[in-house]
Amino acid sequence: MKLPNYNRPKNLTEIINDKTNPPKPIIENGVLLNGTILLIVGPAKSKKTFITQNLALAIAFGNDFAGFTIPKPKKVFYFLAEGGYYPNRERIQKMTIGKDLKYSGNFILSCFSYLPIDNDEAFETMYKLIEEAKPEVLILDPLIRFHDADENSASQVSQVFGRLRQLIEELGISIILVHHTGKVESRGGRGSSAIVGEYDSCITLHSEPNGTTRLSFDMRHVETPPSRIIRFNPDTFWFSDRDEISELLAKSGGCLPKDEFINKYGKSPATAYRHIDKSKGKGYIKESEGVLELA
Repeated sequence: MKLPNYNRPKNLTEIINDKTNPPKPIIENGVLLNGTILLIVGPAKSKKTFITQNLALAIAFGNDFAGFTIPKPKKVFYFLAEGGYYPNRERIQKMTIGKDLKYSGNFILSCFSYLPIDNDEAFETMYKLIEEAKPEVLILDPLIRFHDADENSASQVSQVFGRLRQLIEELGISIILVHHTGKVESRGGRGSSAIVGEYDSCITLHSEPNGTTRLSFDMRHVETPPSRIIRFNPDTFWFSDRDEISELLAKSGGCLPKDEFINKYGKSPATAYRHIDKSKGKGYIKESEGVLELA
C-alpha cells in the first residue's frame, strides 16, 4: 500500500523542505478532515440520522447546506443499521427530489442491522466491502450496532476505535459515526470517556424549545466554531440555517427596512409581523431601528 504524503515517515530534512499542500477538507472549518473521525451525537428523536443523511448526500454531490461547506464531491459508503431499507429508501428519494444526479454513483447504502467490527469475521466483511467500493467517507449509523464492546470499558472502546483507525490508515478513508447521548444529555455521548478521546471532531445536536436544533462543535485540529441554529424542513427532509423570512432577506441583500420587507413579503401585515417575530426568536434575523438584517 502506498501511504499518502502526510502518513509517510519523514526525517527532519524532508520536513523542512516539504512544500506539498495539505489535502482539502471534506467538510470545511475542520468539521471533517482527511483521515479523521467525526462523531455526531444527540439524544433520541433529535434527527441524528436525518442530518447524517443530509451530510452524506451533500458530500456525495459536493453541495453546501445549513452552513456546512463541501468543497468537492466525494464517494460515501453509508452503513445504516436502524429504520430498515424501505423506509430509508423513501426518505432518501425525497431528499434527492430536484437534485442534479450527476454524482449519484457517489452514494452507496448498506443496511446491515448488526455488524460488530470487534469480531474478526464481521470486520473482514466490512473491510472487503469498503475495499471493493473504494469510498472516501465511511458512515456507521449508529455506532452501537457496529461493535460488541462494553461502551463503559475504556479498553474495549479503544479496541473498537483501533479497528476504525485501521480502516482509515489502510483504506484511506474518513469516518462519520452516529452516537447517542447518555442519560445526562449535557455530558455528551454515552459510554466511556475514551470515546471523547478518540474522535477528531464532534457535532452535538440539542433540540431547542422553538422547534429548531442547535449544533455545538468540538474540534481537535482547528479552532472550534461557534454553535449554530438550524431548522428541519419536513417537506424536503433537509436542514437549513434559514427560515422563510431569513431566506427572503438573504435574497434581498441581507438587510432591508422593515416596512419595505413587509411589502415585499406578499402576506398580510399581521402575518408578516408574526413571522418576523418568530424568525427573530429563533435567532435567524435581528432588528435595529426599523431595519431587518440577517443574524
